[in-house]
Amino acid sequence: MSYQHKLIHHLTGYKRTVLKIHPPGVFTYRGQVVAREHILPIADADQNLLPHARKLASAHLLAHPEIARHRYFHHLNSSQAFAFNLFLPYFCGTSGDSAALLAALGQTAHLASWQLEAVPDPREGTNLDALWVTDDGTTTICEVKLSEAEFGKAKDDPRHRAKLAQIYQPILNGRVNSALLALPAFLDAYQILRNIWHLAQLQQGRLVFLLPRANVKPWDAVTRVVAQVDPGLRARIAIIAIEDVLQALACSAHVPTAVAGVAQDLIVKYVP
Repeated sequence: MSYQHKLIHHLTGYKRTVLKIHPPGVFTYRGQVVAREHILPIADADQNLLPHARKLASAHLLAHPEIARHRYFHHLNSSQAFAFNLFLPYFCGTSGDSAALLAALGQTAHLASWQLEAVPDPREGTNLDALWVTDDGTTTICEVKLSEAEFGKAKDDPRHRAKLAQIYQPILNGRVNSALLALPAFLDAYQILRNIWHLAQLQQGRLVFLLPRANVKPWDAVTRVVAQVDPGLRARIAIIAIEDVLQALACSAHVPTAVAGVAQDLIVKYVP
């Protein structure tokens, strides 16, 4: 059984036993309305947020109207919902709360500022899943993947060819294997490389790819691409397993009481 099927089976059970929601949810695929058991009815979409994150998400979205919930946010395997459930409880709380999550991500500095769905370069247009700055001046970009079978690719069209020539190549030349900047390799690794492009422009920055180790295909794909990055830049990239982060949080004796149950709730929901 693939990781995707295993996770969906697990989330279907979670929906029934934990959320006590039984009707399937629907979405439109190629013009057809499709029902799936791991999808929530639209009216229950807020139930995709864990109790620790639900009110925080409402307040955060109200304060940041530029952030929109993704079209498939009501799917229990939504990466955006997972990111909300992970980051909001820790980053909206005390310095101790955020320090617990940063420690699980391998960082020792203290949180100074943060954004979800950040768009640091409107011309380039990428929404970064999470971006934060610590008090040592380091900016961290975080790309979150949950159940996707692969990182996003780009179409071979004039727009993406122009972005390669005008935006990405001038920064990435000499920083990644030149073969990655040729077509079709660049388009195949588009989502990974555009995150590396953002990192390459930061004098003091880090890039975190956060995804399940059990999701083998994207894990192997990002590992292969990162191995072709210049060593100096590569040293600032971390590929981190969601399972390891949640386990570190669940086992830590230094997690503040206010967020003590968050990691275990995340494990129950997201680790099949």
